[in-house]
Amino acid sequence: MTIRIYFISLLILLTHFAHAQSPTMRRGSYLGITGGTGAAWMAGQHNYGLENLSGTTETAYTGGAIGGVTLKGGHTIHGEVVFTFQKQRYQDVRYVPGMGNTREALIGKNLDFIYVRFPLMYRRVMGIKNGDTDIGDSKFFWGAGVEMAAMYDVDLDYTINGVSDDRFVFNGTFNDKIKFPPANDIELFNPMDIAITGSLGWERFLTEHFVFQTELKGAVSLLDINHKKWRIPNDLGVYTPSRHLMLNFKCSVIYYVNRVKRLDVY
Repeated sequence: MTIRIYFISLLILLTHFAHAQSPTMRRGSYLGITGGTGAAWMAGQHNYGLENLSGTTETAYTGGAIGGVTLKGGHTIHGEVVFTFQKQRYQDVRYVPGMGNTREALIGKNLDFIYVRFPLMYRRVMGIKNGDTDIGDSKFFWGAGVEMAAMYDVDLDYTINGVSDDRFVFNGTFNDKIKFPPANDIELFNPMDIAITGSLGWERFLTEHFVFQTELKGAVSLLDINHKKWRIPNDLGVYTPSRHLMLNFKCSVIYYVNRVKRLDVY
């Protein structure tokens, strides 16, 4: 499915949240914005015929729109449309033919990803009880769900001693299955990803309509992010699937479409 289809599907879902009119839902529909930063890893990224390089933990950023329906009892259906900006940096000292007497060089692999992500989650607000107020009331919540992601852009850059150079990896000397990479780096990776996600957060009613939330959210890819044409065994004949792992701290401001009181919503 294309990015456009996912956008349309999620917009329809958020519109339904905002205009739900049943007695159960009408006070719990909300829309908002979210943004945050965190850490990203890539587990098992291969090196096109050579043994894997040593990856590092890198900073990731996320931001976009959110929406949902809060039902009675603290149960919530929550959806998002967010962009994530995540990168991976690999670096090792390797033997490279033609590098002079030492033939050892500092090899780098730099990846910069941009994804459009569509998390759909179940959330549960904890500690709902009689006597809760609206303005100033705060609660913890947790959530779990699945997110689909469409790759918006990716940039791959190999370096030798700090200078861009693809000869080290896209070379039949190392692996006879290697061909020179396509002109578009996106073709090296799977355009879609599916991940499981979970979160733990805290929210506070600022007014009867506005709520501030903070949230620690993690996600683990279920699919191999490498394109099926580029799932290449290394020099030991072993192929390792690649998967994204992310942990973000986010802040959100949401607006309840109708006037909200705790006991009315939950």
